Amino acid sequence: MDKKDSDLNKPLRFLVKSSLLIFVAIILSKILGYVYRMVVARYYGPEVYGLLILSFTIFGWFVMFSQLGVGAGILRDVSFYRGKKKEDKVSFIVKFFISFLLTTGIIAGVILFIFSDIIAEKIFSNSGLSIFLKFFAFMLPLAGLRTVLSILMQAYEKIEWLTFLSKISDNLIKFIALVVLIYFGIGLINIPISYLVAAVITVLISYLYCRTSLKKIFSMKPKKDIKIIKGIFRYSLPLIFFGVSMSLITQADSFLIGIFRSVKEVGFYNAAVPIAFLLEISVDLFGQMFFPIVAKEYARGNIDLVKQLSQQIGKWVYIIGLPLLILFLIFPGALIKTFFGEEYLVAVNALRFLSIGVMFMSIFAISKILLLIRGESNLIFKDTLIVLVLNIILNLLLIPKYGINGAAVATMVSFILLGLIFAFQSWKYLKIVPLRRKIIRISIVALIPSVILLLVKRLMEINFITLIIIAVLFLLVYSILLLLTGCLDRNDKFVLDSIKRKLFKNQSKLPDEKQRAMYSERHK
Repeated sequence: MDKKDSDLNKPLRFLVKSSLLIFVAIILSKILGYVYRMVVARYYGPEVYGLLILSFTIFGWFVMFSQLGVGAGILRDVSFYRGKKKEDKVSFIVKFFISFLLTTGIIAGVILFIFSDIIAEKIFSNSGLSIFLKFFAFMLPLAGLRTVLSILMQAYEKIEWLTFLSKISDNLIKFIALVVLIYFGIGLINIPISYLVAAVITVLISYLYCRTSLKKIFSMKPKKDIKIIKGIFRYSLPLIFFGVSMSLITQADSFLIGIFRSVKEVGFYNAAVPIAFLLEISVDLFGQMFFPIVAKEYARGNIDLVKQLSQQIGKWVYIIGLPLLILFLIFPGALIKTFFGEEYLVAVNALRFLSIGVMFMSIFAISKILLLIRGESNLIFKDTLIVLVLNIILNLLLIPKYGINGAAVATMVSFILLGLIFAFQSWKYLKIVPLRRKIIRISIVALIPSVILLLVKRLMEINFITLIIIAVLFLLVYSILLLLTGCLDRNDKFVLDSIKRKLFKNQSKLPDEKQRAMYSERHK
């Protein structure tokens, strides 16, 4: 194994190790999240479910404005200075932004609390929205603290706790709180209360863990370095507008459906949205640790390694996302009926359109990360602003006439365009397109089991049980065909060997160095 392969395999091994843990956490998180949504949607109906979505959308906008987009800048600089072994700089950044984001969060929370009645009654003509917004206002300071603590764990690769706290803890506590409150017969107020309880407990655990495991960062008394803070703000300010623009692209559809149609249709539409965004699971598996690893290598000038990592991860994102997209396109009704019930089946075509758009954004999410690492935050903002304008125009044209299907088409077109723009710019500035040529072969291979699925759909009734059986068989055939048709390269095989060693490590007594030597001999 030459040095180039060795340099690549080390981060790949770590990414796979972390992705296995993240995969389990994502599955648990999605189950808990969907069960929570199912309880709200089925127990309270589409209108209350729509209120939850609208209130959380408004809360998300306040979070973005209160945090000024600094999250990406903090992660970039903390990862950079960690790579340079300058922990005093890391300590200064962390302490400064904990204080800063707590302050801005409190200010934003007060504003949201004061104006909650006006937002609810004057904009959406629904007084029930106000109580949701009042409770969510108390979560804004907690959101700022949670952002800094999560970034610290991510930059220091504390993957186990980061995964638990970001993927499982919040959803688990929220669900338990909701069930307990329903049991005691409390009304609509139990929904925002469950969110607030989960936020308080998760932030408290995060803080205690970081103070314990990263004592040095909190015990240091670093010198003030205003240049660093200015640099983070200079890098991050375009990202607040990027965040707002991206949020509007993903949430303007729900917002405008609520204005032009009804809160009930917002609920219908948001039966399709969370299912479509399951396609982001492929990015979630690798993206969380991809940023700090690649940022460190970029800081060290290892551009070729950055390119190899990007292309390998991009290929994996495509391999994982493609079969999910096919299942969503062929069986949208079965998925919606399973999660939300027959009343929400009006969102079948919306799910198809949204799935295509989310798939494009997932494929080229690596391109966006590369642009962020290079410092092109201003460029990303401009890209997103252009696409946002297009998205709003399409929504205004399509929602009044076509309702939730029009909103889904607007979002699909916007996501496709934005993904392609990111891909072009990462090639232009870094000469990196995060995909390998074998994705063409992978796409052709996926067509074979897809045809079988279409035949099965014609011949039998699809319910929850048959859908699971069909999905498992489809993924099995797809995986076998990938192996038999040469879709996997030597890096893929190295990773598969690493996974097998991890899963069956008790059966092998060879030290890790000897295993790597044996792998090298086999693949010379």
